[in-house]
Amino acid sequence: MKAGFDFDGALKELFQQDRPTLLEQLAGGVKVREFLNVELPRVQARRVDLILLLEDDSLVHVEIQSTNDRKIPYRMISYYGLLKDTYGRALRQVVLYVGPGRLSMPRGLNEDGNRFVFDVIDIRHFDAAVLLRSRSPADLALAILAGGGDARLPEILKKAAGLKGPRRAHVLAQILILAGLRGLAGLVEWRLREIGMVIDVTKNPVLMKWRREAIVEGRSEGRAQGRAEGRAEGRAEIFHEMMTVKFGPLPRWVEQRVAKASPPQVLRWARKIPAAESVEEVIGKR
Repeated sequence: MKAGFDFDGALKELFQQDRPTLLEQLAGGVKVREFLNVELPRVQARRVDLILLLEDDSLVHVEIQSTNDRKIPYRMISYYGLLKDTYGRALRQVVLYVGPGRLSMPRGLNEDGNRFVFDVIDIRHFDAAVLLRSRSPADLALAILAGGGDARLPEILKKAAGLKGPRRAHVLAQILILAGLRGLAGLVEWRLREIGMVIDVTKNPVLMKWRREAIVEGRSEGRAQGRAEGRAEGRAEIFHEMMTVKFGPLPRWVEQRVAKASPPQVLRWARKIPAAESVEEVIGKR
Protein backbone atom coordinates (compact mmCIF):
# COMPACT_ATOMS: atom_id res chain seq x y z
CA MET A 1 0.00 0.00 0.00
CA LYS A 2 1.23 3.48 -0.84
CA ALA A 3 -0.72 6.03 1.17
CA GLY A 4 -0.19 9.60 2.31
CA PHE A 5 -1.50 10.51 5.74
CA ASP A 6 -2.02 13.69 7.73
CA PHE A 7 0.59 12.85 10.34
CA ASP A 8 0.18 16.05 12.36
CA GLY A 9 -3.60 15.70 12.54
CA ALA A 10 -3.39 12.05 13.57
CA LEU A 11 -0.85 12.88 16.28
CA LYS A 12 -2.94 15.74 17.68
CA GLU A 13 -5.96 13.46 17.93
CA LEU A 14 -3.86 10.73 19.55
CA PHE A 15 -2.63 13.10 22.26
CA GLN A 16 -6.05 14.64 22.90
CA GLN A 17 -8.25 11.54 22.84
CA ASP A 18 -5.94 8.76 23.98
CA ARG A 19 -3.87 10.63 26.61
CA PRO A 20 -0.46 8.88 26.31
CA THR A 21 1.89 9.11 29.32
CA LEU A 22 4.24 11.12 27.11
CA LEU A 23 1.96 14.10 27.73
CA GLU A 24 3.02 14.41 31.35
CA GLN A 25 6.66 14.18 30.35
CA LEU A 26 6.15 17.08 27.96
CA ALA A 27 4.41 18.91 30.81
CA GLY A 28 7.45 18.52 33.05
CA GLY A 29 5.85 15.85 35.23
CA VAL A 30 2.80 17.94 36.16
CA LYS A 31 -0.55 16.20 35.63
CA VAL A 32 -2.64 17.49 32.73
CA ARG A 33 -6.05 18.73 33.87
CA GLU A 34 -7.62 19.31 30.46
CA PHE A 35 -7.10 20.43 26.88
CA LEU A 36 -8.14 24.00 26.12
CA ASN A 37 -9.69 25.37 22.97
CA VAL A 38 -6.91 25.91 20.42
CA GLU A 39 -8.80 28.34 18.17
CA LEU A 40 -7.42 31.74 19.08
CA PRO A 41 -9.96 34.58 18.78
CA ARG A 42 -8.30 36.94 16.32
CA VAL A 43 -9.20 38.52 12.98
CA GLN A 44 -6.53 36.35 11.39
CA ALA A 45 -7.40 32.87 12.67
CA ARG A 46 -4.50 30.99 14.19
CA ARG A 47 -4.80 27.42 15.32
CA VAL A 48 -2.16 25.90 17.56
CA ASP A 49 -1.68 22.17 18.00
CA LEU A 50 -2.13 21.44 21.73
CA ILE A 51 -2.78 23.62 24.78
CA LEU A 52 -2.50 21.75 28.08
CA LEU A 53 -3.96 23.14 31.29
CA LEU A 54 -1.94 21.61 34.12
CA GLU A 55 -2.91 20.90 37.70
CA ASP A 56 -0.77 23.84 38.87
CA ASP A 57 -2.92 26.16 36.67
CA SER A 58 -0.08 26.81 34.21
CA LEU A 59 -0.22 26.14 30.48
CA VAL A 60 1.96 24.13 28.12
CA HIS A 61 1.71 24.87 24.40
CA VAL A 62 2.90 21.95 22.22
CA GLU A 63 3.54 22.34 18.51
CA ILE A 64 4.07 19.09 16.59
CA GLN A 65 6.53 19.28 13.70
CA SER A 66 7.15 16.48 11.19
CA THR A 67 9.59 18.69 9.23
CA ASN A 68 12.33 21.10 10.26
CA ASP A 69 11.17 24.70 10.06
CA ARG A 70 13.93 27.32 10.32
CA LYS A 71 11.30 30.03 10.83
CA ILE A 72 9.58 28.30 13.74
CA PRO A 73 10.67 31.02 16.25
CA TYR A 74 8.52 33.64 14.50
CA ARG A 75 5.49 31.37 14.69
CA MET A 76 6.12 30.49 18.33
CA ILE A 77 6.55 34.10 19.43
CA SER A 78 3.31 34.99 17.65
CA TYR A 79 1.49 32.16 19.45
CA TYR A 80 3.04 33.22 22.76
CA GLY A 81 1.57 36.70 22.59
CA LEU A 82 -1.88 35.49 21.56
CA LEU A 83 -1.99 32.76 24.23
CA LYS A 84 -0.85 35.09 27.02
CA ASP A 85 -3.44 37.65 25.97
CA THR A 86 -6.18 35.00 25.76
CA TYR A 87 -5.52 33.03 28.95
CA GLY A 88 -3.26 35.20 31.12
CA ARG A 89 -1.51 32.20 32.71
CA ALA A 90 2.09 31.08 33.13
CA LEU A 91 3.06 29.53 29.80
CA ARG A 92 5.78 27.17 28.60
CA GLN A 93 6.17 26.31 24.91
CA VAL A 94 7.46 23.05 23.43
CA VAL A 95 8.11 22.07 19.82
CA LEU A 96 7.90 18.27 19.53
CA TYR A 97 9.83 17.07 16.47
CA VAL A 98 8.62 13.75 15.06
CA GLY A 99 10.25 13.84 11.61
CA PRO A 100 12.62 11.28 10.08
CA GLY A 101 15.68 13.50 9.61
CA ARG A 102 18.05 15.03 12.11
CA LEU A 103 16.58 17.77 14.27
CA SER A 104 17.89 21.15 13.10
CA MET A 105 15.33 23.71 14.24
CA PRO A 106 16.41 26.74 16.29
CA ARG A 107 15.29 26.92 19.92
CA GLY A 108 14.48 30.61 19.87
CA LEU A 109 15.72 33.89 18.45
CA ASN A 110 17.92 36.78 19.50
CA GLU A 111 17.22 39.67 17.19
CA ASP A 112 16.78 43.44 17.36
CA GLY A 113 17.67 43.45 21.05
CA ASN A 114 14.97 40.88 21.87
CA ARG A 115 15.58 37.34 23.13
CA PHE A 116 12.91 34.65 22.98
CA VAL A 117 13.39 30.93 23.77
CA PHE A 118 11.30 27.75 23.88
CA ASP A 119 11.94 24.02 24.19
CA VAL A 120 12.57 21.87 21.12
CA ILE A 121 12.44 18.13 21.77
CA ASP A 122 13.09 15.29 19.33
CA ILE A 123 10.65 12.48 20.14
CA ARG A 124 13.66 10.14 19.91
CA HIS A 125 14.72 11.66 23.22
CA PHE A 126 12.09 9.42 24.79
CA ASP A 127 12.96 5.72 25.08
CA ALA A 128 10.66 3.30 23.23
CA ALA A 129 11.32 0.69 25.93
CA VAL A 130 9.80 3.00 28.55
CA LEU A 131 6.71 3.63 26.43
CA LEU A 132 6.29 -0.11 25.90
CA ARG A 133 6.06 -0.59 29.67
CA SER A 134 3.21 1.90 29.86
CA ARG A 135 -0.38 0.77 30.33
CA SER A 136 -1.59 3.34 27.81
CA PRO A 137 -2.27 1.82 24.36
CA ALA A 138 -1.48 5.19 22.78
CA ASP A 139 2.12 4.84 23.95
CA LEU A 140 2.45 1.76 21.72
CA ALA A 141 1.83 3.92 18.66
CA LEU A 142 4.25 6.62 19.82
CA ALA A 143 6.90 4.00 20.62
CA ILE A 144 7.56 3.50 16.91
CA LEU A 145 8.74 7.13 16.72
CA ALA A 146 10.68 7.10 20.00
CA GLY A 147 14.35 6.24 20.47
CA GLY A 148 15.00 2.63 19.42
CA GLY A 149 11.45 2.23 18.16
CA ASP A 150 12.40 0.83 14.75
CA ALA A 151 14.40 -1.99 16.34
CA ARG A 152 11.49 -2.80 18.67
CA LEU A 153 8.88 -2.96 15.92
CA PRO A 154 8.10 -6.70 16.43
CA GLU A 155 7.55 -6.11 20.15
CA ILE A 156 5.36 -3.07 19.48
CA LEU A 157 3.17 -4.97 17.03
CA LYS A 158 2.93 -8.02 19.30
CA LYS A 159 1.66 -5.93 22.21
CA ALA A 160 -0.75 -4.03 19.96
CA ALA A 161 -2.08 -7.25 18.44
CA GLY A 162 -2.73 -8.53 21.96
CA LEU A 163 -5.25 -5.76 22.67
CA LYS A 164 -8.94 -6.61 22.60
CA GLY A 165 -11.79 -5.47 20.40
CA PRO A 166 -11.93 -2.07 18.66
CA ARG A 167 -8.96 -0.82 20.70
CA ARG A 168 -6.67 -3.20 18.78
CA ALA A 169 -7.77 -2.00 15.34
CA HIS A 170 -7.51 1.62 16.52
CA VAL A 171 -3.94 1.30 17.81
CA LEU A 172 -2.72 -0.78 14.86
CA ALA A 173 -4.05 1.89 12.51
CA GLN A 174 -2.21 4.58 14.49
CA ILE A 175 1.00 2.54 14.30
CA LEU A 176 0.61 2.12 10.54
CA ILE A 177 0.12 5.87 10.06
CA LEU A 178 3.10 6.87 12.23
CA ALA A 179 5.28 4.17 10.66
CA GLY A 180 5.13 6.29 7.52
CA LEU A 181 7.24 8.93 9.29
CA ARG A 182 10.03 6.37 9.60
CA GLY A 183 9.61 4.70 6.20
CA LEU A 184 8.38 1.55 7.93
CA ALA A 185 4.77 1.35 6.74
CA GLY A 186 5.57 -1.45 4.31
CA LEU A 187 7.36 -3.45 7.01
CA VAL A 188 4.46 -2.98 9.43
CA GLU A 189 1.99 -4.30 6.85
CA TRP A 190 4.30 -7.21 6.07
CA ARG A 191 4.69 -8.25 9.70
CA LEU A 192 0.96 -7.93 10.33
CA ARG A 193 0.26 -10.23 7.40
CA GLU A 194 2.73 -12.73 8.84
CA ILE A 195 0.57 -13.01 11.98
CA GLY A 196 -2.63 -13.16 9.97
CA MET A 197 -3.75 -9.55 10.33
CA VAL A 198 -4.60 -7.32 7.37
CA ILE A 199 -5.61 -3.67 7.72
CA ASP A 200 -7.98 -2.50 5.00
CA VAL A 201 -7.65 1.26 4.61
CA THR A 202 -11.17 1.57 3.20
CA LYS A 203 -12.71 -0.17 6.23
CA ASN A 204 -10.65 1.32 9.05
CA PRO A 205 -12.15 4.61 10.34
CA VAL A 206 -8.82 5.86 11.74
CA LEU A 207 -7.00 5.41 8.44
CA MET A 208 -9.88 6.80 6.42
CA LYS A 209 -10.08 9.90 8.61
CA TRP A 210 -6.42 10.85 8.37
CA ARG A 211 -5.43 9.67 4.92
CA ARG A 212 -4.63 12.32 2.32
CA GLU A 213 -4.80 9.70 -0.37
CA ALA A 214 -4.66 5.94 -0.40
CA ILE A 215 -3.75 4.44 -3.75
CA VAL A 216 -3.63 0.70 -3.72
CA GLU A 217 -1.48 -0.48 -6.57
CA GLY A 218 -0.98 -3.81 -8.13
CA ARG A 219 -3.79 -5.69 -6.39
CA SER A 220 -4.96 -7.04 -9.69
CA GLU A 221 -1.44 -7.43 -11.04
CA GLY A 222 -0.11 -10.91 -10.80
CA ARG A 223 -3.49 -12.54 -10.27
CA ALA A 224 -3.48 -13.95 -13.77
CA GLN A 225 0.02 -15.29 -13.12
CA GLY A 226 -0.84 -16.53 -9.66
CA ARG A 227 -1.14 -15.02 -6.19
CA ALA A 228 2.20 -16.43 -5.08
CA GLU A 229 4.11 -14.45 -7.70
CA GLY A 230 2.26 -11.27 -6.73
CA ARG A 231 3.15 -11.72 -3.06
CA ALA A 232 6.79 -12.36 -3.93
CA GLU A 233 6.99 -9.14 -5.94
CA GLY A 234 5.34 -7.23 -3.13
CA ARG A 235 7.84 -8.52 -0.59
CA ALA A 236 10.77 -7.59 -2.82
CA GLU A 237 9.42 -4.03 -3.20
CA ILE A 238 8.93 -3.65 0.56
CA PHE A 239 12.42 -5.03 1.23
CA HIS A 240 13.90 -2.57 -1.26
CA GLU A 241 12.03 0.31 0.44
CA MET A 242 13.28 -0.77 3.88
CA MET A 243 16.89 -1.03 2.70
CA THR A 244 16.79 2.36 0.98
CA VAL A 245 15.31 4.09 4.03
CA LYS A 246 17.95 2.56 6.31
CA PHE A 247 21.06 2.82 4.12
CA GLY A 248 20.25 5.29 1.35
CA PRO A 249 20.56 4.55 -2.41
CA LEU A 250 21.64 0.95 -2.91
CA PRO A 251 24.75 -0.07 -4.92
CA ARG A 252 24.13 -1.88 -8.18
CA TRP A 253 25.54 -5.16 -6.85
CA VAL A 254 22.99 -5.09 -4.01
CA GLU A 255 20.14 -4.46 -6.45
CA GLN A 256 21.28 -7.42 -8.56
CA ARG A 257 21.58 -9.77 -5.59
CA VAL A 258 18.13 -8.83 -4.30
CA ALA A 259 16.61 -9.31 -7.77
CA LYS A 260 17.91 -12.90 -7.87
CA ALA A 261 16.96 -13.81 -4.28
CA SER A 262 14.11 -16.17 -3.45
CA PRO A 263 11.16 -14.98 -1.31
CA PRO A 264 12.35 -16.95 1.77
CA GLN A 265 15.81 -15.38 1.41
CA VAL A 266 14.33 -11.87 1.17
CA LEU A 267 12.33 -12.54 4.34
CA ARG A 268 15.45 -13.70 6.22
CA TRP A 269 17.34 -10.59 5.11
CA ALA A 270 14.48 -8.27 6.09
CA ARG A 271 14.57 -9.52 9.68
CA LYS A 272 18.19 -8.35 9.95
CA ILE A 273 17.58 -4.76 8.85
CA PRO A 274 16.59 -3.09 12.17
CA ALA A 275 19.84 -4.12 13.93
CA ALA A 276 22.19 -3.89 10.92
CA GLU A 277 24.62 -1.02 10.40
CA SER A 278 25.52 -1.76 6.76
CA VAL A 279 24.09 -3.52 3.71
CA GLU A 280 26.80 -6.16 4.10
CA GLU A 281 25.38 -7.14 7.50
CA VAL A 282 22.04 -7.81 5.82
CA ILE A 283 22.90 -9.62 2.58
CA GLY A 284 26.58 -10.50 3.00
CA LYS A 285 29.76 -9.14 1.46
CA ARG A 286 30.08 -8.30 -2.21
